[in-house]
Amino acid sequence: MFVIGACQREGKVIVGKHRRQPHAAPSQVAAQRGPRLVGITDARTHTEHLVSEATVAAGRHAGQFLAQCGAEVLAASLTAPGRGYCRECAR
Repeated sequence: MFVIGACQREGKVIVGKHRRQPHAAPSQVAAQRGPRLVGITDARTHTEHLVSEATVAAGRHAGQFLAQCGAEVLAASLTAPGRGYCRECAR
């Protein structure tokens, strides 16, 4: 993030455009939280399954993903309402 204006750092005033220092390294934050999961509704069963972000990135062109429970999910339209959540993914 860029900040325009004056900033005081270590007793000195820095004028102009400069970057703020991040509070924590992204690798440290991700290691503490575990894998990030995304809910995707299956077009065949209308059940929402949890899929990791890495799996979503790998299968986004085909529209098929491997859920946490092991089910192969065919992504439904974002406007299609789901009928419930997968109990196996929630564990």
